[in-house]
This record gives sequence, C-alpha cells and structure tokens, in this order.
Amino acid sequence: MNIAELPGLQIDSTIVTSDAENFKPTSWPPSTDFPVITDAQGNVVSRYGDVRWDLSPWAGHTLTIHFGDGPGQGKRISPENAALLRQIVAWWLWGTAAVRSARSLVYKFESIKPLFVACTDNGILATELYKFPRVIKDVANYYIARGNQLISYLNALSYAEEQLGFTVLNEKGMKILSEALPNIQETQTAYIPVRIWNYQITRLRECLDDFIAHKDDIEACYNFCLDAYEKNAGGSLSMAFGGLRDDSPFNGARSVGLQRSGKVFYGIFRETTRNYKIERLLEKWCNTENKMAPVTLSSYLSLVCQVGLAYILNFSLMRVEEGGKLRTDCYEVESDPLGNDIHLLKGITTKTIEDGDARWIVSPTVDIAIEAMTVIASMRMKAAIENPFIELAKEDIDNPVLQSLTHEPWSPRTPRSQPIKKFKKARSYGDIWNIWPKLFDAKELTITESDLEMANRLTDGLDPEKFAVGKLWPLAWHQLRRTGAVNMLASGLVSEASLQYQLKHASRAMSQYYGKNYYRLKEPLNDEARGYYLREMYQAMVREFKSLQSDQYVSPHGEKRKDQILHEISEKDHKQLINAAKAGRISYRQTFLGGCANSGPPCPLGGISNISSCMGFGEKKPCISALLNKEKLPVINQLREVVSIQINEAEEGSPMHESLQAQLESAERAINVIESR
Repeated sequence: MNIAELPGLQIDSTIVTSDAENFKPTSWPPSTDFPVITDAQGNVVSRYGDVRWDLSPWAGHTLTIHFGDGPGQGKRISPENAALLRQIVAWWLWGTAAVRSARSLVYKFESIKPLFVACTDNGILATELYKFPRVIKDVANYYIARGNQLISYLNALSYAEEQLGFTVLNEKGMKILSEALPNIQETQTAYIPVRIWNYQITRLRECLDDFIAHKDDIEACYNFCLDAYEKNAGGSLSMAFGGLRDDSPFNGARSVGLQRSGKVFYGIFRETTRNYKIERLLEKWCNTENKMAPVTLSSYLSLVCQVGLAYILNFSLMRVEEGGKLRTDCYEVESDPLGNDIHLLKGITTKTIEDGDARWIVSPTVDIAIEAMTVIASMRMKAAIENPFIELAKEDIDNPVLQSLTHEPWSPRTPRSQPIKKFKKARSYGDIWNIWPKLFDAKELTITESDLEMANRLTDGLDPEKFAVGKLWPLAWHQLRRTGAVNMLASGLVSEASLQYQLKHASRAMSQYYGKNYYRLKEPLNDEARGYYLREMYQAMVREFKSLQSDQYVSPHGEKRKDQILHEISEKDHKQLINAAKAGRISYRQTFLGGCANSGPPCPLGGISNISSCMGFGEKKPCISALLNKEKLPVINQLREVVSIQINEAEEGSPMHESLQAQLESAERAINVIESR
C-alpha cells in the first residue's frame, strides 16, 4: 500500500489536525507503538497495539473499544485474529472511506467483532473462514442483530483486499453467511401505555417541583458545606480536593465546635440537613436508611439532573445524547408572525456536524426542568473552579452543561485529573431507577392487561418475553421519544387535563413547523427530529384510518359510503398506506362524533366544539366524510342534554339560539344513526 495515498483521519473533532502525529500512519499496518488517539494537549491516549482504544477525546464522553487479546472486558480474541481486527479498524480510520465520527467507528467495530470471536472459538484465522462453510454458518449464531450491516461491511472490505493485504469472506462465503443469519425484522419502538407514561411523568414533575420549592434551602446548605470544607482545609477550598479524611467537618466522631487547631466540626450531617430544612426532602428521594452524609446531597443533585433530562425527553423529540449536551442558555421562546410563542431548545445534534446549533420544538412545561438543572450547574461550578486538578474552558464556566458532573470536594466521583470527556455519559432510564429506587414505585410500573392491550395496539412486533402482564415495564429513553410523538399526534389518548394541554401545545407547534413548514423560524430546526415527527404522523394517520374498519364506526350515509371511504385500505399493506397518506390520498382526524376522512382542509366549524357541519341540520345533509363512533354514544347523549338546557336559556330567534338548535339536531341525528345500526 502507498501510505501517501491515504487521506488521513477524517474524524470531525477540533483536536484532529493534519499536523498531528496520529493524522496518518507511517507504515501499513501501523506499528504497535503508533499513536492512534491523542488528546487536546497532544498527549498519547491509545497506541495501535493497545488492547483497549480510548476514543473519548474524539467523542467528548467515555467511549472505548476492546480488541480482546489481553486483560479487560469483552469476549476473548486470539492475538492473531486481534491483529487482523486492528488492521480493519485502522482501515476504517485512515482508509479511502474513513469514518467521520468515533461513534460510527464503534458501531462498525461492534458489528464485526463477533465474527472474530467466532473464528477464535473455532480455532481458525478469520482470513481462513471462507474455507470452512460449517464455521461460516456458526458465525450466524453470534449475531442477534446487525446481520445486514455485517454483510455490508464484509462486502466493502472485499473491495479493499489489495490495500489491506487480505480478505475475510469471498462472495460465496458471504452468500452462505447471509442465508444463515437470523432474519430479524426491526421491531417498532415500544409505545409506553398511557397509565405508565402518565405515572412516570407525574413523578418526574413531583421531583422537580420539590427541588424548586426547596432550592434556596438546598443552595444555602450546599454553600455552607463548601465553606465548612474550606475552613477545615486551612482556608483554601482547593486544598480540600485531596480529601480531608478525619478532618471532614461532618465527622461524627469529632467533638462538635471550634477546635484549637482552628478546624470546626458540626457533628453528623443529618443535623445540618435538619437545620436547613431539607432532611425530609433527601429522605424522600435518596437512600438514607444507613446514613446521611454530604454525598447524599451530591446524589440528590445528580438525581434532579437526570430527572430534568427525562422530563425534557418526554416533551421533545430529542435523543438522550442530544439532551445530555444542552447548556444553561438552551431555552428560547420565539414569536411567530401570528404572535404565537414557539418554545425551543437549542443544542448539538448527534446526527450531523452541520446541525451543531439546531433547535427542537418543545412544550413550555420543560422550563421547570431547565430552571432546576441551571441552578444545580451554577452551584457545582462554584466547586469546580476551585478544583486544582482540572482546567475549565471559558464556555464551561460562562455557560455550563446542564447534565453537570459531580464537583464537590467530598465526593469520590469528583475529577482528580483533567477529564477527557466534556459531557456526562448517559445512563439508561432503567439504571436511573436502580440507582434511585425511590423515584418510581414498582407496583405502578407493573404491566396490566389494559396496558399490554394498548401497547400492542400502538406497537408492531412487541416482544412477548419482555412485555407481559405482571412484568415491570422496561423503561427506555427511545420509548419516551416515540410515546411523546404518538401522544402529541393522537388526541384523546392522554386524558389528564394538564398533560393534555402540554401535549397539544407542543403538537400544534410541531405540526406547523415540522409538518407544514408553516413559517421560517430564525434558526434551523433539527432535521432528524422533523423527519421522526413526520414518520410518526403518517403512522398515526394510517393506524387511525385502519381502525375505521371495525363495526364500531358507521357512516350516516350507510355501509356503501363507509366502504367507499375505506377502499384505500382493502388491498394495501402498511407501507403502501403510509405512502398513500404522504400523497394525501388518505386522511383522518378525530372529531367529537368519531372521525372525519376529508382529505381537504378542516371545515370552519372543525367537528370538535361544534358538530353541526358533521351531521347537518334543517335541509343540510350530513357530511359525506363523517364517520360515527358507536362508543361515543354516551357523550353524544350528554351533549344533547346540555344543549337542550342551553336552548331554553337562549333568546328565541337569536344567533345563539339558531346555533344551539343546529347542534341539537345534529346530535339527535347522530344518536338515531348509531342506535339504528
């Protein structure tokens, strides 16, 4: 291989420069001591021959890969196979189609590594795999998913055989492997049933409300602790970061009060929390059964940060990695040309470098989460700037990350060296509950029959092993994204009034800006979030349209008219229906009486607060696009009773009287149609 022809590192990172010593290898394959990853100061973080490559300087958070030929985590790979795997990864880094992000490299690595584990387990070199059809078939057993990606990567590597000096599988071998790989259809992200979704939202909000209600006391206690550590460290807080041991101001074994040494001791920490009126707050949310210490306060602050992130993800279409990179200035409110407020979060997208300053539409309810996390970030920055082991960038001081790292001198998690990562690694939603078990009640997260029925109705291919009556719902970040989108699009799923208001507010804005490009906002919206919203919008439209096939929906013009409305469904699969929805050939919106299949713009009266245009009155016939839901008969009867009372109070002949009369006649027509079917 001609090294001069290699393009060099293509990783999108400010620390990757053409004059860096790791920009291009000097030989192929690279020598074992070649520096693969260096940090911002030019220090070598990982060399080519290392068992573990630390990609954190490129990613901005903890990210590693393990080759398996030495101590450490992961499956074992023989030294010979690990050498081949390193060469492939090197090709992905420096070759002609080099990856542009550390995350992409890890994804490729994790997709191909099981093949090398399989070859090691079978006692062969990966370059000899093509000779052993039985082993090729066995490789398939090492893959639950990513089979298609594996074939794609192997195919691309086969074209680089001349540069690499070897190939793993030829065309015949890839055919055998393709046939043996499990044919797993990608399952749709699970929709969280409304009862469970509503519960977790309520608990998140309660946690945030509690923090805001006590924030002055919390901050006062936090500052008192910093002052106490500074005093016992000799008057300099920076001296406390090495640990005070027995001189901790909350060492219960020491005599309370000022000592001759000048140090002050305050007894057990619980007394301090009691003095600052936050003892019960910490007991409510944190594990305090064994003892309460300053680290309990740190744990509580970290919990509120995680809760704030979860709350935001419920009311936006952000990915957890994107939410984890928000800073204190992220929340914006912009007025559109009609004077409506559009609530936005600005941040860094995980998809493309071009969207480094993209916006996401959110519900205004997220402001409480932003406020709570901003307060905590500001508190922790007081400690961070005194930490002698780290150097903070101006941006991190002036505009801290909301998912703040622990910086208290009393915490074992406080950095004792310059951290490579800029952002905190996102925990799974389930892990948060494991760490702070008081956040949720297991009984409330236990799946009921109605929960499962709803989840199956709104999710294709739900795993019956994971999702079953009596099991705990396995909460996950990506579920919040999809569930939020579905709840915004499907009016009526969430009945709780305040949540419904927040969802409708976000949905209206998303429909205008993601769905219709209603107006141009000052800054670009996140393109991937827009695509996700549109995908769910069409899915929801098709799902509701398909539900019209059931007998509970009737047309006031008879079965023949209903069949005409539904003819688009009869001979189309789900994918074809999605395309029909995108093309505007099918449309559906919920109304008070049931639904409307009119593909044009909504009628002026809408069919929600006024139904007279749906069923007609006087000489006017019912709308040809109207469908009545038999299950709504009780509420239609209630409407008739209410309107009957209002008519008696309205002046006869007045516009109000005529409007109510039209409403009453429409309601009675709907009742007659439903009761006659």
